[in-house]
Amino acid sequence: TLPVEFKKKGDFFGLKIMGDSMIEAGIKEGDTVIIKKSNYADNGQIVVALIDDNEVMLKRILQKGNSVALESANKNYETKIFGPDRVKVQGVLVSLYRNF
Repeated sequence: TLPVEFKKKGDFFGLKIMGDSMIEAGIKEGDTVIIKKSNYADNGQIVVALIDDNEVMLKRILQKGNSVALESANKNYETKIFGPDRVKVQGVLVSLYRNF
């Protein structure tokens, strides 16, 4: 259940993190991120991106010309570059929950 303050500011969803590609941004496997639904993101924002209507990624987005870069926050992963027709922004990261 989302806190009340989120319910007044738009549509949101939670996403449970699998993997370590965003570890250097403080996002760890098992965390739940809260995403504000949006089909647009500014450069540098962390987004949920749908690739080829098939794969979902949580990455930092950088858009330039006719390319979209999805950048991990882990030096062990390369930045992925896509054509704009392959990437659909599903929402933007606004919060994170972690259980200890």
